[in-house]
Amino acid sequence: MSAFIHSTDSPLLTRLRTLADAGRVRQLDVQFARLIESLGGEQELVLAAAMACFELGRGHICLPLAAIERPFGLDGDERAALLEGLAPAKAWPERLAASPLVGDGRHDTPHSPLVLWRERLYLTRYHDFERSVAGRLRALSARAEFPDIRAALDRLFARDYGRLFAALLPLRTAPAFSARHFLEKYLDLAEGAELAWGDIERLLASAQSGADLAPLDALIPLSACCNGQKLAAATAAGRPFAVISGGPGTGKTTTVAKLLAILVETGLSAGAAPAIRLVAPTGKAAARLTESIGAALQDLPLSPEVVSAIPTEAGTLHRLLGVIPGRTRFRHHADNPLHLDVLVVDEASMVDLPMMARLLEALPAKARLILLGDKDQLASVEAGAVLADICSFVAQGVSEPQAEWLSAQSGYRVSGSAAGAPLRDSLCLLTKSWRFDERSGIGRLARACNGGDPAAVERVWGEGFTDIALHPWSAERYEALIQQAVEGYRPYLAALQEGQEPKAVFQAFNGFQILCALREGPFGVEGLNDRIEAALGRARLIAREGEWYAGRAVMVVQNDHGIGLYNGDMGLCLPDEEGRLKVWFEQADGGVRSLLPSRLPPHETVYAMTIHKSQGSEFAHTVLVLPDAPSPLLTRELVYTGITRAKGRLDLYGDRALLAQAVRKKTERYSGLAQRLGE
Repeated sequence: MSAFIHSTDSPLLTRLRTLADAGRVRQLDVQFARLIESLGGEQELVLAAAMACFELGRGHICLPLAAIERPFGLDGDERAALLEGLAPAKAWPERLAASPLVGDGRHDTPHSPLVLWRERLYLTRYHDFERSVAGRLRALSARAEFPDIRAALDRLFARDYGRLFAALLPLRTAPAFSARHFLEKYLDLAEGAELAWGDIERLLASAQSGADLAPLDALIPLSACCNGQKLAAATAAGRPFAVISGGPGTGKTTTVAKLLAILVETGLSAGAAPAIRLVAPTGKAAARLTESIGAALQDLPLSPEVVSAIPTEAGTLHRLLGVIPGRTRFRHHADNPLHLDVLVVDEASMVDLPMMARLLEALPAKARLILLGDKDQLASVEAGAVLADICSFVAQGVSEPQAEWLSAQSGYRVSGSAAGAPLRDSLCLLTKSWRFDERSGIGRLARACNGGDPAAVERVWGEGFTDIALHPWSAERYEALIQQAVEGYRPYLAALQEGQEPKAVFQAFNGFQILCALREGPFGVEGLNDRIEAALGRARLIAREGEWYAGRAVMVVQNDHGIGLYNGDMGLCLPDEEGRLKVWFEQADGGVRSLLPSRLPPHETVYAMTIHKSQGSEFAHTVLVLPDAPSPLLTRELVYTGITRAKGRLDLYGDRALLAQAVRKKTERYSGLAQRLGE
C-alpha cells in the first residue's frame, strides 16, 4: 500500500498513486502532482506536472507537449484509464498556458512552479537553468578577438620529421606501403590535395634520417594540409568560449596544452600570464587530466617561464566552486566570482545542466571557458545533455570571417558558410584518432557503433582483429566471464599481496575492469559483483573475514563534501604500514589518501561498475557486459562509451541481435537548450 495515501485525493491522483505502487512512476512525481492540485491546478495540469517531474527523473529537462499522447509511456487500457475525464490532447496547450500556475518564461512574470515555453513544459527551476546557460553561452560566443598567433601556432604545431622518420622506417619496405596513406595519417593531408607524388615517394624511399625529410616542407605545403588540432587551438585562442570535442586518442589534451602555452606567451608579452585552472567532474577524471597535461607539456618547446605558468594539477568542479555543506549553492557565484582568467573543463559530457548553470554564473566576465569532451558519449547522469546540445551546431561549419581568420593563422585553406548560429565559430571537432589506427579493432568498432550502422559493426567482428572479441551468451559463457574476472584481477591482487605501494596497486587495478549496462540482475553490477567476489575468495585471492578485507574495491555512491568524497569515487581497501585496513583513493594531483572504513560515506563493492560510472576513466583491458534481453537502457551512446573505455583490449559479452538494436537506438534528451542557443 502507498505510503502517501490521502483520503481527499482526486481520481487522477489515485490512479497516479496506483502507478507509483507498481513502480511505473515515482512517489516524487505523485507528490508534485498533489502540490499542483492543492494550488488549484486543473486536472490536465496536474497530470502534465507529474509527467514533467517524471521526465526530469529520466534526465530530460522538459516535457514536450507532444508526449502527453502517451503519458509515462503507457498504452492501451492503462493509458485510457489515466486520461479518463481529461480534455483531448489538442486542448492541453491552451489550458496549460491559461493557468496562473504556469509562467511563460519571461523575466517580468510572477514566479510560478511551472513554465511553458515553445510547446515545452518545465519545472521553473530547470527552465531558469536552461535560459541562464543559453544566455551566458550566447554572450560568450558572440565575442571574437582575432589575435595574430601565426608564429606561435607554426612553432607549436611544427612537423616533427624525426618522429615521422621513426614511423616511416619499419613501414616503407612493406609490399603494401602507400606513401599517400602514410602521409595522410602523419601530415594531415587535405582531401583532394594535388601533389608531386613521384618526388615525394622518391624522398621517402631514400631518406636516411629525419633531416632528410625536410624537403617535404616545399613538396607538401601547409595549404595542402588540415591539422584539426591546430585549428582547434587557434579557435580557442581567438574566442572567450570554445569547445574541443573528439573521441579517445584524438589529442584533446595535447591540443589544450599547446593552446595554454599560446595564451601564456600572449599574456606574458602583455605584462602578466593569465591565471589558469584545470577541472573535471570527478576526481578520477581530474587525475587523468593532471597526468596527461603534464606529459603533453614535456614535449613542447617552451621556456621555463611559460611552463611554470601552466598548471599541471587539475581539481574537481565541486572543489573549484566551493561546496557549502548542506546547501545547493556554492561559495562562488555571480556576486563572488571565481578568481581566474582561463578555465578548462575536461569530460564536459558529464556536466549536467544545473552544474553548468552554476559554473557559468561563477565565471568572471572576462574569463575564457574551454570545454573538452566527447559529444557522442553518454550524457550526464543527472538532467540535460549540455555538451551534445552545444555541439549540435558543429555541422553548420564556421562563418566566413572565422574561416578567413583561421586560414590566415593556420596556413590551411578553411572554407566558411554564410548562414548559421554564432555559436558554431566556437566549436572544434577532432576526428583523427592517434591511439587507434586501421589495425585497431577497438577504434574501428567505436566508429561503426557511433555511426549507428549495425552492419558495419558486424563487419568489424569478422575482420580478425586481435584486440576485440565478441562472446554471445550461453551458460558456459557466463561462467567464463566470472573466470575472466578472476584472472583479470589477479595481477592487482598479486601487487597487493606483494606489499607494493598504493599508487602501484591502483595502477595494477586500473589495468582491468568489467563494465555493465545494467545495475540489477545476473548481468548487472549487483549480480556480477556478488559472483566475482565469491570466485575471488574461492581462488584464495581475497580473504573475506567480514565486510572489509584487503583487496576490496569500493565506489562511493553519495557525495560527502565534508571529507571530500563524491559519487563515483573509486577506493581500494589496503593495509597501511602498521597493517590497519584503510580505504585508499587516488587524488587529482596524482597522489593518494586514505580513510578508515568507518568514515566512508555510502558505498558499494565494485569489481564491476556501470558504464555510466566509468565515464572519465580508461582501462587497459575492458570487459563490456550487455544483458541477455532487451532493455530501454541499451543505446548507441551507452555501448560507444563502454567500448571507448578500452585502451588495449575489449571483450564484449552479448548477443549480436541485441547489440544491433542498441547501435540503432540513439539517445534523445528533451531540452530547449539547442533552440535557445541558435536564436
